[in-house]
Amino acid sequence: MDEKIKQSFKMMIAYQKKDIELRKLNTLIERDEALALMNKYKRTFNDAKRVIGECEQQAGVLLDMFAELQKYIEDNLAVLEELESTESESDEDLERRVKRLDGLKSKFQTADRKMHDIQERAKTVCSRRTEAFTAGKSAQQKFAEARDKHGKLVDSKAAELTKLKSELDELRKSLDESLFAEYTKLVEENKFPPVVPAVGDEKKNMYNCGGCGLDLPQKGNALLRDQGWCRCENCHRIIVLMN
Repeated sequence: MDEKIKQSFKMMIAYQKKDIELRKLNTLIERDEALALMNKYKRTFNDAKRVIGECEQQAGVLLDMFAELQKYIEDNLAVLEELESTESESDEDLERRVKRLDGLKSKFQTADRKMHDIQERAKTVCSRRTEAFTAGKSAQQKFAEARDKHGKLVDSKAAELTKLKSELDELRKSLDESLFAEYTKLVEENKFPPVVPAVGDEKKNMYNCGGCGLDLPQKGNALLRDQGWCRCENCHRIIVLMN
């Protein structure tokens, strides 16, 4: 391998090594159990908040229904009072009053059923809101505990993260631009690590891709022998002959 190319790959591999360390550290933080619990309790709290909102909306509807029913009852009580205080002037008049009283009886029975229904629905809404409030309060407390725990992990890794990022920035200055462009492209295609070693038998000059494991064709083996690197025809990673 040409010494200049060899040095470019050497720097690229050094960069990749630090990049791998940084990614592992970020993965450790992202997969922290406390962070997963934070997300879980946040969803629980939001669900409880949504339920409370629904209950308050339903309570408003029930209050409106209660007010309408109360008005309905009051109006019919006024009619009843009027009928009870009025003297009948004839049998026909008495018969009409009796029919109206029977009609009022039916209306009061209907109103009673509606009132009972409102009461039962109100109990359900109140119970549901109480349960949601309790669940939300508990989730809020557990979220805070998980947040504190996750915060401690982040704080404990902060110096290491800063150091790795600084080292990557410094190494980046020494990288070959075209090689780094290929590196970035492969990363974006989820081909990580982008630069992999040739795995195989040096004496027989037969190698596999150190990324996907595919046997290299004759052309790839020849390129490794002649220039020290090639591209995998399957995963397109950069394969380097480490020696």
